[in-house]
Amino acid sequence: MPAPVALVPVDPCILSSYQKSGGTGGARETLIPLHKLGKAGVAHPATAEALLALHHAVTAAGGDFRVTELHRDVAVQKIARAKYDAWVRAGKPPPSSASFDAKTMKAAYVATPGRSGHNAGRSIDIDLSCLKFPGVAADKQLDKLWEIAIPLGWAPVIKEAKEGASESWHFDCWSDLKGAKDRLGYEQACLIGAILVGHGDLESYAAIVQALLQRAGFDIGPVDGLAGQKTTQALMKALGIEAVAVTSLLASQDPSIFAKLLALPAK
Repeated sequence: MPAPVALVPVDPCILSSYQKSGGTGGARETLIPLHKLGKAGVAHPATAEALLALHHAVTAAGGDFRVTELHRDVAVQKIARAKYDAWVRAGKPPPSSASFDAKTMKAAYVATPGRSGHNAGRSIDIDLSCLKFPGVAADKQLDKLWEIAIPLGWAPVIKEAKEGASESWHFDCWSDLKGAKDRLGYEQACLIGAILVGHGDLESYAAIVQALLQRAGFDIGPVDGLAGQKTTQALMKALGIEAVAVTSLLASQDPSIFAKLLALPAK
């Protein structure tokens, strides 16, 4: 089933935090451009545009902008989540303890596969240690980044700019899904975003239709891949068709309606 939205490579000027010779950090000329990281260097089109704007703004302010992570394939998410779950089952041992196994555990939260903004190509992790805005105190670097990023459409995942806080490096670009995020919450918005680019854990025709309806502001309840009465009624209103036509569409799984639903204003 074709996805309604295609992920696109980010601008070549945006750097990852990874060295060409391996490892992270180091001089900028030794870093791999983000778009050369394959699946890890693609984004939702609106996110790619916002990311370029953020790169230019941070650079103009004298900061060193490097992206640690952008898009994450669902298969990669599953592996990371399994390591997180193993860590939780072990009682969350500190990484410095003898009971922590770095090969099988991950001591940081990992979202359920298909429910991460990274799967949707709408989230970034920034290398905060390299920002170094000139004239800005070390404990105010994140404040400066927020000052720049938020007006450009980037939403911090934490509630206050606290240096050293977990996930302080994570920012989301909701763009056309801001309404869905405000109505349904973070996880559902991530799920919808991932489904729309073909990277959700719900890959059915009905799930795609539901995601598109939610993007357009129709109240159909959580996206679950089961086209019930609310989905049918929303499709009737969205497309201006009768119930029998909706039944036919769902039965034939006609992908031509994706473009029609995507053309509806996001709410």
